[in-house]
Amino acid sequence: MREIIIGTNENGQRLDRFLTKYLNNSSRSNIYKLIRKKVFKVNGKRIKEEYFLKEGDVLEIFLAEESLEKLIKEEEFISASTLDLDIVFEDEDILIVNKPKGLLTHPDKSEYKNTLSTKVNTYLKHLCTRTFKPASIQRLDKNTSGLIIFCKNYESLKNFNEIMRERKIKKFYLAVVEGIIKESGEVKGYIEKDSDKNKVYMSKNKRSEEAKLCHTKYKPLKIINNNYTLLEVELLTGRTHQIRVSMSYIKHPIVGDKKYTGKKLKNVNSQLLHGYKVIIDDEIFINTHSTNEFTCVSKEIELFLKN
Repeated sequence: MREIIIGTNENGQRLDRFLTKYLNNSSRSNIYKLIRKKVFKVNGKRIKEEYFLKEGDVLEIFLAEESLEKLIKEEEFISASTLDLDIVFEDEDILIVNKPKGLLTHPDKSEYKNTLSTKVNTYLKHLCTRTFKPASIQRLDKNTSGLIIFCKNYESLKNFNEIMRERKIKKFYLAVVEGIIKESGEVKGYIEKDSDKNKVYMSKNKRSEEAKLCHTKYKPLKIINNNYTLLEVELLTGRTHQIRVSMSYIKHPIVGDKKYTGKKLKNVNSQLLHGYKVIIDDEIFINTHSTNEFTCVSKEIELFLKN
């Protein structure tokens, strides 16, 4: 018999979902079979698969240790380089990764295995409890590269989601746009999404209840060949395709962003947009870390600037 004390990572999980992760070398059907055979108790009581575990619960598994070990597969270490993960920062709570363009942040209908989340989960399997799946607190479009923060345990996920809601995580992007911009500015408006086209539309006024406020700031860093401008862009809200539609709205679309009126250029096959800097402006994080500012480069933008 094995006894498991439910912690913060497992709090709120359904029993069957917890068991499929804990008994990772067993099939789902076998786990349901074991539940029906009343192999599991919580706080001394028989329970069903839909029971939601609570922190402090005592889960008892009435199997011989030898039988139980056969249902658990120890995860082997797979290096970040093997998985092509560009890790910018890692501590016991979070992982900050530079996502390349062309890679989905999360699985969707078109791709399940080859995503950033899948790679991160594979990398962290040997470090994190098998019953908690590392989760990101933001996402980037498939063809936008840049920094994404993953939380390695439930407590950090809860804390960083709160920090994000309090706008203590500042996100900065590099964007190469068409035309010349000589002065800093901002774009404010309302965004509406067309799910069928996977596209958003921006207007000055709120035209429907579904429309959401969008606020973006930008600062010119460099004029390129008298035709383009390298901008530093700061997100003050986090909306789908926010920077892309905002730049198109002010008639300075991002180079390579055909969906939002950007021109197709030779050797540029997607938008030149990169989440290059994250600042974690949280007092506890600042006091416990040597830096709260993290940056990474974009090979695509650097190559464009050289040419």
